[in-house]
Formats: sequence, structure tokens, C-alpha cells
Amino acid sequence: MPQNTPQASTPTRLTLGLMFLSILALALNLRAAASSVGPLLAEIGRGMDFGGGALGFLTSLPGLIFGVMGLFAVRIGRRVGISATLFLSAAALTLGIGLRAWVDNAWLFLGLSILGLTGIAIANVLMPAWIKIHARQHTVKLMTVYSVCVVAAGSLGAAATAPLAQVFTTVFTAETGWRAALSTWGLVAAIPLVLWVIIAKKIGYDYPQNPARAVPTQRMYRSSAAWAMTAFFALQSTQVYVQFGWLPQIYRDAGISSTEAGLLLAATALIGLVGSLLMPTVVDRSKRLWIWPVAFGALSTIGYLGLYLWPAEGRWLWVLLLGLGGMAFATAISLIPARSIDPEITARLSGFVQPVGYILAGIGPLGVGMLYSASGTWTSTLILLMATGIAMSVAGAFAARNVMVDEQL
Repeated sequence: MPQNTPQASTPTRLTLGLMFLSILALALNLRAAASSVGPLLAEIGRGMDFGGGALGFLTSLPGLIFGVMGLFAVRIGRRVGISATLFLSAAALTLGIGLRAWVDNAWLFLGLSILGLTGIAIANVLMPAWIKIHARQHTVKLMTVYSVCVVAAGSLGAAATAPLAQVFTTVFTAETGWRAALSTWGLVAAIPLVLWVIIAKKIGYDYPQNPARAVPTQRMYRSSAAWAMTAFFALQSTQVYVQFGWLPQIYRDAGISSTEAGLLLAATALIGLVGSLLMPTVVDRSKRLWIWPVAFGALSTIGYLGLYLWPAEGRWLWVLLLGLGGMAFATAISLIPARSIDPEITARLSGFVQPVGYILAGIGPLGVGMLYSASGTWTSTLILLMATGIAMSVAGAFAARNVMVDEQL
């Protein structure tokens, strides 16, 4: 493993196949831990004795932890190397998510959730920088793999968790059923754990120390492009994590079964896969990129309006619209390497956009829980989400400008 005070070195070249498998394996675990909670929110509430406020806090944890702990990701990566840090992230994810469902203490459940989400937070920030450093001419291709797998993980966690709970309930008990289903995603995380320990040993220390050109030293907050990307990322993340945490409950309150509610959430995320396949290339080549985020925000707004008016009757149409709006994620994450030149700036930009964006996004699910507890209806929540869709269009238009952060610094 790399030492704590390493010397600068040229990163070892990796085969495309190994990079592909490693990115795929880790990215497939970066949303399931969050999206698996929504379909089982009622069961977790009963099992852990959580009220509406505590459940709101639980659904807000991904955004809050991704933001707060993501602030430290670049510092950790600089100290021990990016590859080694990604291995440590996989280890935290495996331990925290794998064990949390089997504890009876509510605080310990939250603590283990925080541990697992910390691993995800750090990987979120450092993966675009790792791809920028090691992929070279394959950067767009591997960013596509990364964004596709992250979105696929959200869909998989949402779709499979409730059916898994039913299977385990049939074999064991209802209490064991939801716990076993929730901890399944910790077991899945053991796969990237093995791959990334191999990569960390093979590469050694790989944080960029001797850039090919002079790297700007100005603070990232001085870049208007960085702030626009942060706002766009924050608004799309707010919608993603509100959907993960509360969309199944909105459907259940409209009379839809927990299994179908999970499938509806999964379909929303699955449609976003199209964006993950297309948007890295679109961001790299489009001359009028601003059109896309504006459209994504408008589609999301219409989807929330439909949920407000006819939540059950038009549920599959609203899934289609919200899924298309969810293509904003692939756009936001692809802008980070596309709007930076040097890998050091990419790492710093990712370490600014994602943590700040996730902190702001973390307020959303918590606010939804409080609004729902106070009013007992989803009206205020859906009005708020419509407003975030409009704001996302505006922020996305600014973020999509053809401006390099390196030049602004």
C-alpha cells in the first residue's frame, strides 16, 4: 500500500479491461445503499422505532454525508493516493451497509449507515479524477461506464429490495426479511473491495503531483463556472434523493403496493440509464449544450405536477417524465472532467461541486420528512419539487456554458 508521505510518480498504466471492471464494480454500489431504503421505509420505521422526523433524517443522510465527508475526499486522496482511497471507500461501504440492518439500536443503525455512506461520498468525489488520470484517451468512454453504473445501481436497489424482503420473509420472518434485504447491498460491495485492493497495490501513489502545466492556485469558489455546476448538481441531487427516500411512500399513500412502488422508483432510475449512455458524449461534443439541462428541468417539473394531480392514475407517465429529467445526473457529473483541463483541477472541482452540492441536496429529504409530518399530505412537497425543477433548468443553462474552470482560476 502507498505510504503516507509519498514522492510524486507517474501513474502505472492499467489495461482498459481492468479499469472497466473496477469502475463498473464500484459504481454499481454508489446508489443502491440509498435507493434501497425508500421501498422499506415503513418497515425500517417500525423495526428501529423511527418517527417521521427520524425517517426524514435517514432519507437525508445520503445527501448530507456525501456533502460533508466529500469535503475531505481530495485531502485523503492527496495523502494516500486516489486508488488507495477508493479501496478504503469500498471497505467502509461493505462494513457499514452490510452490518447496519442487524443491529437493534437506532443510533448504531444510523452510525453504520453514516460509515457506509462515507465510503460512497469519497468515491463519488474521487472517481472522476481517477478516470481523468488513468483513462487518458478513454476518458469519455469510462465516464460513460461510470455514470451508467451509478444510475443502474439506483434502479437495482429500488427494484430488488422489496421483492428480496418478501423472499426472505417467506423463508424466515418478516423482521428478518427486511433486514436481510437491506444488508444484501453490503455483500455486493465486497466485489469492488477485492478489485480495488489489487489496483491500489499495482498502482501505488497516484495523486497528481507534477502536472504538465502550471496549475492555478486560486480558490475554487472564485470560479463562476464552478458555482453554476454546483447549483445544477445540487438541484438534480435534491430531486434524486427525495425520490429515493420518499417517492415509493408517495405511491404507497396513493394506494399502490410496496412492490409496485419500488418498481416505479426503479423505472425512474432505469430511464436515466439512457442519459448515462448518451450525455458524456453529448457534453463532449454538443455546441448548444444548454438546451439539454433546460429540457431535463422542464420534464421533471411536469412529472411532479402530474404526481400532484393524478398520482396513481398516471403513475407510469410520471415515471417516464421524471426518468428523463433524471438524465441531468449524467450531464452534471460529465461536466466536471469536461470543463477542466488538468487532473489536479478536476480533483479540486469534483471536491467542490459534489460536497457543496450534496450538502444543499441533503436538506431536501429532511425537509420533506418534516413537511409530511406536519401536514400529513404531499402537496407542499410536490410544489417544492416543481420549483426545484424550474431552478435546475436555469442553473443547468449556466453550467453548460463552454467555459474552462482552469482559465477562470
